[in-house]
Amino acid sequence: MNSALFRKSWRSQRGVSLVVVLLLLLVMTLLGLAVLRSTLLEEKMSANLYDRSLAFQGAESALRQAEVLVRDNARAGVTIGYDCSLPGRSCPVVPVNTYSGNVAGCAANDQNCWIDGTTQQAISAGAPQYYIEYFGKRDSTDTLSLGSSANANQYGGGGGVQLESFYRITARSSDPAQAADRALVVLKSNIVVK
Repeated sequence: MNSALFRKSWRSQRGVSLVVVLLLLLVMTLLGLAVLRSTLLEEKMSANLYDRSLAFQGAESALRQAEVLVRDNARAGVTIGYDCSLPGRSCPVVPVNTYSGNVAGCAANDQNCWIDGTTQQAISAGAPQYYIEYFGKRDSTDTLSLGSSANANQYGGGGGVQLESFYRITARSSDPAQAADRALVVLKSNIVVK
């Protein structure tokens, strides 16, 4: 009687286990695809973060290089960069071609002329660039007149007012026209040189 019951239950199943296994396989495939999609998205995000980090380092290296260049030239008595102190010249806070690319055939002290930095990372999109603007000179007396005490004036006072040169440096990680699909980082620095 047991064998008859076994044959009857076997005949009544009629492929139900096959359907259950196929449904489980379909669910496992969908879960695998969801995990794969999530992993690919995380990989793209980490690649973008890495690219932005390299871009930031490139822009910072160009900024530091331009600061050293400005200080060295100021010590030698030479002003460099686009002269914004002349009447009638406009110097916007962000140069007009910061996000579009460099002006073709420009010289080092022309307006909106980006200069390639000498440092370049092997993995980055290109050479970092900087743009220097000169804003003129002013005296270095402070507004509270803390440096004009009786002691400073009578005992070893310098006599005369020292002038400071003002510069603004804008640096970017690379030329956007050459690396359109890469991260672009723009940094600024204001420098006072005595």
